[in-house]
This record gives sequence, structure tokens and C-alpha cells, in this order.
Amino acid sequence: MKQQLIIGVAGGSGSGKSFFCKKLAKLYEKDEVILICADHYFKKKLPKMISPLTQREYDDWNSMDSVDYGAVLEALDKAMETSAKVIIIEGVNIFSCNELRKMLQLKIFIDTNIELRLYRRIKRNMREFNMQMDEIATYFIESAKFQEDKYSIPTKVYADIIFNGAKNFDIPLCFLDLYIKEMTL
Repeated sequence: MKQQLIIGVAGGSGSGKSFFCKKLAKLYEKDEVILICADHYFKKKLPKMISPLTQREYDDWNSMDSVDYGAVLEALDKAMETSAKVIIIEGVNIFSCNELRKMLQLKIFIDTNIELRLYRRIKRNMREFNMQMDEIATYFIESAKFQEDKYSIPTKVYADIIFNGAKNFDIPLCFLDLYIKEMTL
């Protein structure tokens, strides 16, 4: 019987997680891989956080409480019932969820410096959410950065592999493809 491989990909916002996971998924037929994005499971009512810099209150998109991890685990359970040989879960804080982390057979952290992550976040949010650069940068500096430092960045200690998100992913993808083929024969 074919073995499934459950891969988790974490890293700060703008590190290249989604880009990396989409490229990894494209290496296989659609029915061979399932991609679960934690960003699709944000709670309708987000927690609030107070900025340590300005004392302003913000919606907290970057804490553990912003994502419904029960729903993520349900999606994983459903994916495990399929014939997919690879299940990829990606998200900023997925390694902070103990129950989910224990289910991951391979944990990858995409490590990218904060300047490049902020630049990517600005580009993405201007394009996808029609936000202004100042609004994006202010939120990142006053809110997201602190929550990532608290929840996401420290979880790289759980990673089996750390990739540089500033570089081309061709070599890491080649290695992973070989590993996946070996593990799912």
C-alpha cells in the first residue's frame, strides 16, 4: 500500500511559503497532492492585540488564536482519507500547534530576512487587497512583526529543514522531489 507523506511548511509572512508550496505541488498530478493553507481558516472574529510601540489596537492576523486549528486538523483528517500521496500544510504558525506539529512527517521552515518579507507583503497586499503601502508597512511594524517574533519565528527549532526564502527554490524542490518519491513508493 502506498504511504502518504504529510509535509508542513512554516515561516514568517512574506517568506515565500505559498510560492514554494505551489511549486512543490506542481511537481505532481492533481490527485497525488493536497495543499492545505492555514490562511483559509482565519476566524471570522479575529483576536485583538495592542502594539508595544504605539499602544494602538489592531486585529491580530498573526497570533495562534487567529486561525481555527480545529478546522485545519479536520481538513488534514479528510485529506488523509484520500489517495493523495503528499499532503502539504502551510502557514505562519503551523508549528506552534502541538497536535498538528506531531502529525507532520517533514517540517520545513522558510527563513527570509525581515526586509524582504516586508517588501513582499507590501507588493502582495497592494495587489490583492488594494491596500496602501503606508497602511501595510505600519501594520507590519506596529503589529505583525511582534506577533511573528512571538509565535512564528521561534518555531524554526522544530524544522527538519530550513530553506533560504531569498533564493531560488529549484535545488530544494529537486531534493524534496527525490525524498518524496523515496518515502511514498
